[in-house]
This record gives sequence, structure tokens and C-alpha cells, in this order.
Amino acid sequence: MKVETQELEDRQVQLTVEVADDEIQAAMRSAARRLSNKTRIPGFRPGKVPYEIVVNKLGDEAVFEEALESLGQETYRQALESAEIEAFAPGTLNEVVSRQPLILRYTVPLPPEVDLAGYRDVRLAFEEPNITDEAVETMLEELRQGQALIEPADRPAKLTDVVILDIHGELIDPPEGEKPDLLDEKGVSVLVAETTDWPVPKIHEQLIELKAGDQREFTYTFPADDPNESLAGRSAKFSLTCQEVKSRFVPAWSDDLARNLGEFQDLLDLRIKVRKTLEQRAQRQAEEEYATIVVDEVVSGATVHFPPALLEQEVHEMLHEMDRRLQGQRLTLADYLKIENKTEKELEDELKPQAEKRLRRALILGKVVEVEALEVKDPDIDQELDRVVAPLKEQAGQLRKALDSPAGRRRIALDLLTDKAVKLLTQIARGQAPVGPVSSAEVEKTEVLQAVEEVSDGLPAETSEADPSNEE
Repeated sequence: MKVETQELEDRQVQLTVEVADDEIQAAMRSAARRLSNKTRIPGFRPGKVPYEIVVNKLGDEAVFEEALESLGQETYRQALESAEIEAFAPGTLNEVVSRQPLILRYTVPLPPEVDLAGYRDVRLAFEEPNITDEAVETMLEELRQGQALIEPADRPAKLTDVVILDIHGELIDPPEGEKPDLLDEKGVSVLVAETTDWPVPKIHEQLIELKAGDQREFTYTFPADDPNESLAGRSAKFSLTCQEVKSRFVPAWSDDLARNLGEFQDLLDLRIKVRKTLEQRAQRQAEEEYATIVVDEVVSGATVHFPPALLEQEVHEMLHEMDRRLQGQRLTLADYLKIENKTEKELEDELKPQAEKRLRRALILGKVVEVEALEVKDPDIDQELDRVVAPLKEQAGQLRKALDSPAGRRRIALDLLTDKAVKLLTQIARGQAPVGPVSSAEVEKTEVLQAVEEVSDGLPAETSEADPSNEE
């Protein structure tokens, strides 16, 4: 076997391999036997047809194509071993250059290369969050509103009331094959308030003056930038039936009302704990936003090279994620493509920039994990499993068992390592990180200096000619 290599762009290498004649003949005869098992040839039992007859019956090209299935894979494996190449993902047989001699050409994806550059030199200011008195009062008001006394009201609805509704919504002129129904709810409570945005914004305008037994219909066009891509720019018709109108009485603040909300001594204690809760929430949000900025800064300074196959893999993962989200809306990816009048290839092209950004970020954080020798141990994974399943209480054990598989533990370990890398980068950016990893060159230099010092310690001290002790 003769193997030639040529480096290509984007972390790929081209292998050109000349296959020995005896290997070709052996592969052709094996292929002929396989084909004779799948093809009825009069006068012969399956698998017992002579090689020459199989070739005459099916053609040399058909036998060669069958042989190439196994020969191509084995040749690829041997060529990688011969050229001492570490493939990062399965390679591709791009071309049969010639049959006589048989020369095959492959493209091999190589592991990504990541240069973090000066990631430990990144410094960014962190702005501590500030909770205003207004924010505390807003939260207290929400708590007070939640303690409203609700009673039936024999009158038309007005602002601050609650109406009990049957709501049905469906898309107008849906494409063929798409289900028009958006929602169908019975006996749902809706607050008549300007802030209410379910099922659509400004729903309060349709609810004011509504009485028990009234019916009302209206249309709504979702904005072009609606977060739900499958609804953006589309129109829907809604039908409302009012079952009941209820008034709300919101009590004034008092120590008793504060105690009714939980384990609070009085209104002052509630106010203090509300502020603390808001501060903790704001701190978490500020740290998350800061972490995003820091990682973006590190990513922008790093250099990443990866094979195209890795980007294709990331695009396909994003397609799977989109498909899962659409299933939650009772749609499929095929439905979405029909609605948007796109092909899957067009959607893949749209996703590529975002996929590349995600891939770069993941590779860079993975390199930080490697360079900083970050690690996750089994107790860390067990603790994370306990944290994830804890809110489910009765179903916690069942879910933990499902997650506690080798694949599940690997996913959790990767998530924890990513979290550790992000945390370390934020510490670096704030000047709070521990000393970074020492390079092998620095270790060698330190060892040499120590050796010189040890040798020097064993030598007699030099005396200066100017030293008076040298004078006779």
C-alpha cells in the first residue's frame, strides 16, 4: 500500500492511497460471493456461483462497487495507521482516481486546533447590582395583589376584575396539512389588567364590559418578531365565552397581612427579606451577564480551526433541537419548512452562523478545561444529580435512575466542566483567579535554576582581591 498525504485547509488532510492488486482481487471475490447470495442465477445455489459467472451476469462495475464498500473502509483504516494520522471523525472517500492501479482519495477530518492567546490577561470591570426602593415596593405590591379577596360580581367586568372564560383560538388560512387550533381552554381565570398578555397582548380591551354569558370574537396578528417563530406575522381568530365575573378586593398592608404571607415577624421583616431576595436574584443575573461578556471577550481573542464535518454536526444538532421544540407545539420540522416555504438546505444555511458561534465557544471552553486541568469527580456528578431531581420529590428516584447512566453522567460531567471553565474565566477577568498553569518550559527553567543553586551551595565562596583578609 502506497500512501501520500496532503494538508488541506480547515484541519483536514487528503490521503491518496494505491491499493495492492492482491487486496483488490480478494475484495472482488468476497463481493461476488455476497452478491451471489442476494441474486438468483439459474443453475446455481445461492453463494455457490463461480466468480467469473457473477462478473459476467452482473457486470464488473457492480462487483467493484460492492467490493469498494468493505475495501474502501479497510484501506482507509490501514492508510491512517500507515500515515500515523489521528482522525477526529469518520473520513470520506471522495474519488476513485483510477482502477488500474486502484488509487483511492480520502478526506480526513483532524482534531480542532485552539489557541487561547492571552486569555489570562483579560480584565473587565464587574458592576455590582443595586436594588432600589422602588424595586422593593414593586415586589411588595405584587405580593399584596396576590392576597386579593375574590368574590362573584353580578355586573359587567372592569379593570382589576377576574373573568372566568372559555377560550378557543385558531389560525386563519393555515397551510394544507397544518392543524389550525392554537388553544382550547375551559374555565380559565384571566385578570382584567393592562399588563395581562395571555392569550395575546391587550386582551383586557376585549374583556372590559363582558358579562356572564356574553360571547365575543376578535382577530389578532402576531408581530413579525414574535418569539414563537411558527406564529410570527400570522393572524388568528379567538372566541371568548364569559362564564363569570369576579371582583377583587386588595387589603391594605399590615403586620398581620405580612405574617399571612409566610414566616415573617411583621411588615418590616417582610420588607427586609424581599430586599434580600431581590439582591440575590440581581446578583445572579449580573454574574450571568458578566460571564457572557467575559466568554465573548475570550472567544474574540482566541483562534480556532476545525474541520467542516464538525460544523455540519453542530448544524444537525440545532435541527434536532428545533424539531424537539416544534413537537412541543404539535408541529414537525417538515410543518415548519412548509410554513416558512423553505428547504431543509436553506434552513441549514441560515443556522450555520449561529452553529459556528456555538461551536467556537464550546471548543474554546473545552480548551480552557484542558489547559487549566479542570476536573469533575464522581461525587460532583452525584451532587448535581441530586440537585436536578430534588424538585420532583416523589418522581425524583425514578428520574435519577434514568439520568444515572454512563451517557447521562458524561453529559452532566461536560456541563459541570463547562461551568467550571466559565467560572474560572470570570475570576480571571475580575483579577481573582488563582495562579495559572505552569508551562513545561517554565518548569524546566525552574529546575535548572534550582540545580545551579544546589551546585553553587557546594562550592567555596569566592574571595575578592580587595578583601583585607587576603593581605599577608
